[in-house]
Amino acid sequence: MDVYVANLPDLAFEPAVHVHYQESVLPIRDGLPKMKDVPAEMGGSGDTLPE
Repeated sequence: MDVYVANLPDLAFEPAVHVHYQESVLPIRDGLPKMKDVPAEMGGSGDTLPE
């Protein structure tokens, strides 16, 4: 189930990682780790990509 952040105005959201970054169209230069797919703990490769 997807829940849109706009429906949770009191939620303090702080991003920690970008997933599936190999498929991104626009580069995001924010200093956060860019994962090729998903972290190994979630069943992915855990590989990171350069910013």
